[in-house]
Amino acid sequence: MDSIMHASILVILLEDHETLEVHRSEIDAWKRLIRFVDSRWSHRFGSQIPPEDETTRITAFFKGKGIYLIARADLSQVSREIDEGEQEHLRTEIFRLR
Repeated sequence: MDSIMHASILVILLEDHETLEVHRSEIDAWKRLIRFVDSRWSHRFGSQIPPEDETTRITAFFKGKGIYLIARADLSQVSREIDEGEQEHLRTEIFRLR
């Protein structure tokens, strides 16, 4: 039986920031998105307290100013090629788009 291997892709497009990151899971990508929003909240909203609910906080942060995407990628073929020795190694990296 073929093994299934997935990665989660996080894309953040904001006025002064563009990021593409590869994560092991959707949960990891979500946590990274929360950290990003939390780190920039006061710069964007001043002393306004962020919503406690994470989804509400993210929606408020990106409303009218940017977008984000968390997508799941199937890396099964890459995994098979590695297993077959067609590639020497696989590295997961964070890619910055600028």
